[in-house]
Amino acid sequence: MTLTAEMPLTAKADNRAQLRDFKRRQILDAAKRIFAERGLDAATMREIAAAAGCTTGAIYPLFPAKEEIYAALLRESLDQLEQAVQAAIAESGNDGERLKSGATAWFGYYAERPAEVALGLYLFRGAQSAVLAPQGLSREIDRGLNDQLARSLAPLSESLGRLGGLSASLVAVETASLFAHLLGLLMAHHTGRLKPLGQTAAQLLAHHLDALIARLQWE
Repeated sequence: MTLTAEMPLTAKADNRAQLRDFKRRQILDAAKRIFAERGLDAATMREIAAAAGCTTGAIYPLFPAKEEIYAALLRESLDQLEQAVQAAIAESGNDGERLKSGATAWFGYYAERPAEVALGLYLFRGAQSAVLAPQGLSREIDRGLNDQLARSLAPLSESLGRLGGLSASLVAVETASLFAHLLGLLMAHHTGRLKPLGQTAAQLLAHHLDALIARLQWE
């Protein structure tokens, strides 16, 4: 009797959870489109609701503010980025190959997803600035997102350190330098600025990584 009585309740709870997940996915997908079209700063909850086919009242129980939606989207993006880097490195041999494979996968992930570059840049520009940081995000959420970003770069840092026998402080410098190079190439790639020069971002990245590995091994 107890099991029979509990089963309908469990089924209802499962249905509610599935409906909540479905609505959440609709809102996230709609917000991703709106953020890509309008930018995070200009986007409104009303626009996101219209794109998701619901009311703002249906969004607020799931996401109290658009910054919370942004955070959820970026968590997903950074999770997928980290998985892409880890998968590329898993198939590599020595540290030079691991660095090339990981950095190329990091670049390739964002090269194929311009909308996610925009999401990421909003975090990157506000990482250390209370003025530029996404308004509405708690310090805890902001810190968590930046920790995820750091994890996506961690395999590259490890290879850099081993290649050059670097101290922790020099690893931090080399990682930041590579990160800046990756961002610059992404901007050039997505804006088409390299076409007049007859180069591609992928070619320039490969050249940079070859030179970086040679320098570290020489040192």
